[in-house]
Amino acid sequence: WSSDVCSSDLKSMESVSPDKLINYILSIPVEDRSYEFKRLGNEFSVSKVIQSVVAMANTDGGSIFLGIDDPQKSKLKGLDRVFGIEENHEKYDEIERNISRITPPVSYLWPPLQLTCPHGKTIAVLGIPKATNSLHSIDNKVYIRLEKGNKILTPHKIIKLSYAKGFQFADRELVDVDFDLLDTPYYEKWRKARKIEK
Repeated sequence: WSSDVCSSDLKSMESVSPDKLINYILSIPVEDRSYEFKRLGNEFSVSKVIQSVVAMANTDGGSIFLGIDDPQKSKLKGLDRVFGIEENHEKYDEIERNISRITPPVSYLWPPLQLTCPHGKTIAVLGIPKATNSLHSIDNKVYIRLEKGNKILTPHKIIKLSYAKGFQFADRELVDVDFDLLDTPYYEKWRKARKIEK
C-alpha cells in the first residue's frame, strides 16, 4: 500500500494488514488536501467533519481518520496519538446522523473502516470518494478542499466549478429570456394563428 493510493479506495485498504495500515496512517506527517485527523475530544466539532467530507468529495476525495490527534498539533508520537473513537461514542454516532444530511448523498461512506490498534483503541477511516456527477453540499453550502482546510464557495464559483468538472452544461440549463426579443414578424404570425393574447 503506497502513499499515492487514495485511501478512499476501501478495497485496497482492506487488502493490507491492519498493522501496516495503522503504521502508514501514523506515519503521515501533516494534514493536507487528502488527509485529515480528528480526535473526538472536547474540541471536536461534528459540523467541521461534515464540511470536510463535502469539501474532499468536491475536490479529489480523501480520508478522515477519526480517533487520532493531528500530527502537527500533538506532542505525542506513534500509538500515543491514538485516542480512539471510544473517547466519545456520542460524537461518533452524531457523525453518522449528520452524514445523511449531505446532498446529494455520498455513496459508500458509512460505516467507516475500523482498525483496532495494539493498545485496544479503535481508529475509524472515512474513505471519501471524489464526486463524479454533481457537487455535494451541507446546509445549502458547497465546500472545496484546500491544502490546510476547507473553503466555502460563492454561487458564482459553484457554477464555474460545475462547468469545469463537467457536471453542468450550458445547453441543458433554463435561462431567462427577455420576451421583447420574441417581438418579431414571425412570432406575431405564429401568435395570431393560435389566437394567443399578448
